[in-house]
Amino acid sequence: MPTPGQARGDELRPIVTPAAIPEGADYTGQSFVSIGGEDRFEHRESREAAEVLVEHLFSPIPVPVKGIAYAIHYRLAEGRAGGDLVDVYGFDNASVAFTVADISGKGTRAAVQAAMVKYGLRAYASEGFNPEKVLRSLDRLYLENTAFELTESFATVFFGHLDAERSMMTYASAGHEGVVLVPPGGEPVVLDVTAPAVGVFEDQQHLFKQRSVAIGPGTLLVAVTDGITESRRGRREFFGMERMLDVVREQRDAQVDVLARTLADRALTFSDRPAHDDIAILAVRIAADASDDAPASTNLRDNP
Repeated sequence: MPTPGQARGDELRPIVTPAAIPEGADYTGQSFVSIGGEDRFEHRESREAAEVLVEHLFSPIPVPVKGIAYAIHYRLAEGRAGGDLVDVYGFDNASVAFTVADISGKGTRAAVQAAMVKYGLRAYASEGFNPEKVLRSLDRLYLENTAFELTESFATVFFGHLDAERSMMTYASAGHEGVVLVPPGGEPVVLDVTAPAVGVFEDQQHLFKQRSVAIGPGTLLVAVTDGITESRRGRREFFGMERMLDVVREQRDAQVDVLARTLADRALTFSDRPAHDDIAILAVRIAADASDDAPASTNLRDNP
């Protein structure tokens, strides 16, 4: 996503950012910090803080949810981590929310904004707001926060709310493309954007709308950030939605973790350059019986 303008104000004090932490690597006593907008590697006892961001904000270990099987795939780009976000959250009434978001910028600031998006959406949805009102409320919070902190940032956000019976999903999409629904035996359908990006317009909240789609047993939902669709070969050729749809068609009957990993691998193989944008993928399948325990949920996190 486009990099926002340089923030004004005092230099940033050391804050941990989850920048490219290879699986199994031991960086005990070291951390990534941002001072004056530049990342540097500093020695200190902060591995735990970095792991909190990676494990709980960007790609938490999924909690099994009745009636669905899902996989989250998160792959960090080279250099500073960005603000790609995936969240699956179950409510006490047995309904469940899905979030996929892409925050502009890189590094610590994007991570902070991503945290606000993740927990802001959970809070508004827990109050009983529908997806349209959830994103309107998040948009107001985002605008107020960036104005107060004298920063420039925006986010594309998909927020879907699946009912307790697993038969209907109501969603709002704030400028977030790359969300596909595949009914059993049917062709993949790209879900429409229903609102402008979050944090852009002061007076456009009336443009935030929602839609509802029927969800049946076996339905597949695949949502990605633009690290997939904008994976690039040469100067002008992108992986794009059509190639993404081809992979979804090919892998529609595969386990959700296999589908997610295959999609990430295909996008990265397509590109002729190192990845400079994070990749986040959510793949969800509705179980045959909403009362059944679905197969174990899966988290896949790779690093270049």
